[in-house]
Amino acid sequence: MYSKKIIFIFIFLLINKHLYSYDFEFEVLSNEGDIRVIELPDLLIYRQFYVKSNWKDTLGDWGIIECTGSHTLHKEKGTIAKNYCKGTNVEDDNFWLIMNRNSNDFDAGIGELKYVKGTGKFKKYIGTKCVYAVSHLKEGKGSFIKSKCKFNAQ
Repeated sequence: MYSKKIIFIFIFLLINKHLYSYDFEFEVLSNEGDIRVIELPDLLIYRQFYVKSNWKDTLGDWGIIECTGSHTLHKEKGTIAKNYCKGTNVEDDNFWLIMNRNSNDFDAGIGELKYVKGTGKFKKYIGTKCVYAVSHLKEGKGSFIKSKCKFNAQ
């Protein structure tokens, strides 16, 4: 009887460890970066950019993030954005993100980001998907990104 309880507790703890997941938030606050814009009248506006910003998360980590990408605003169809980012924390651990967004306008929208590679503590983030919201200041003078992420604890 005693051994059955120990086995039950062991199995419960083992299963619980693998099922346990938690949420964290990831934020980026950026200023004006290097932005190039080409407009095709009555068709689209294409923006290509590079920006270096600060980030923080609700797990107590923070650092620098560099992003490059493009936004295509199709008249009457909305925005398609694709961004690639490399983040580094204060301990020099790195992560790489891909961000995708399809929304009605450029100034604000919701998309998905995915951790595609990581070193150090960020190895366990690989494959983590997050929903993010972005809001831009007028004329590309800065932006705020907030994402909510969920991954299985390892």
